[in-house]
Amino acid sequence: MFHFSRGIPPQEAIPSRQIAEHTAAVLREHEDRVFQYAPIGNHTGDAALREQLAAFHSVGADQIFVTNGSLQALDLLAAHLLAGDRKDVYVEAPTYDRAVQIFERHGGRVSGVTLQHDGLDLDALEARLATRVPAFVYVIPDFQNPSGVTMSEAKRRRLVQLAETHDFLILEDIPYRELRYGGTAPAGFFELAPAGRVLTMGSLSKILSPGLRVGYVIGEAATLGALAALAEGTYLSPAPLLQAVAAQALRAGLAQENVARVRELLGPRHDGAVKAVRELLGEDALLAVPHGGYYVSVHLPVATDESTFLKAATADGLKLTRGSGFYPADAAPPEGKVFLRLPFQSFEPDEFAAGVERLAAVASKG
Repeated sequence: MFHFSRGIPPQEAIPSRQIAEHTAAVLREHEDRVFQYAPIGNHTGDAALREQLAAFHSVGADQIFVTNGSLQALDLLAAHLLAGDRKDVYVEAPTYDRAVQIFERHGGRVSGVTLQHDGLDLDALEARLATRVPAFVYVIPDFQNPSGVTMSEAKRRRLVQLAETHDFLILEDIPYRELRYGGTAPAGFFELAPAGRVLTMGSLSKILSPGLRVGYVIGEAATLGALAALAEGTYLSPAPLLQAVAAQALRAGLAQENVARVRELLGPRHDGAVKAVRELLGEDALLAVPHGGYYVSVHLPVATDESTFLKAATADGLKLTRGSGFYPADAAPPEGKVFLRLPFQSFEPDEFAAGVERLAAVASKG
């Protein structure tokens, strides 16, 4: 069975032994503190961890709020940003499916804007803004999940201008930003926009360890204080042990070392995945060459409906994620095609190519 489904880090991309060593050091030095509740009252995370994350992103520690994973951050942000009169949320189509679920759970009216090879279709977005302004626009600008698309810097700058003109927030989600295997990185939205216009979500899951459950928000102090109050009412306290271990690992330079190692590990897998898709499915099927992250994606012509195609794929040994699930309710893949996210991070190039060859065979049967 070829598992083209979850985008989780391969085990060899997690520095487990070094994290275990840092955990032992934290337990020796801080055993009393890490087994007690974290402070109550506007607590924005372990102070040492916030300092390390701030240094990693070249911002102030007072601009960092640490959460139990990035989905926790997304849930708190949705609760805060959708508490007012504005309920519309514009997202890329396709986008991260769990984000749509969270926004809708908090009363958001989620609407998709077509994703092109270089990011959002900003002409379509601008036309929509003429009649309806959202609370925020949610984007994954680097090596997007699920498409692999990176938004160009020109589009980032134009989106900032639209946000300024129409007065909405940009919520950028950057779990893959450090995992670039080629090309030049565009500036992040937090660097491009005026203070208070952008909220940035990050995570250590893809660059260090998902088991540490460290997500964070970069933003203005007033917003972070509001998130801290919501967090305290939701889970009272984060996990001091995990945050202390993360701080120790960052202080020792482990995240930076691991990013370099993961780039070296996954770069050839990325190149092999792009080559396999081009040769076996065709250039026209490929949405974009990612140059980073975990995913390549395709719009694959099929003669059947999605459900029938996925059943046939499963019968032929392919585990695929339902591509239409990455689209909000008002959007869909192009007519006559299925959207497929193909994670490459856990496959050696020959393994990935064998899976794509089988996928091409299933598609050819209709």
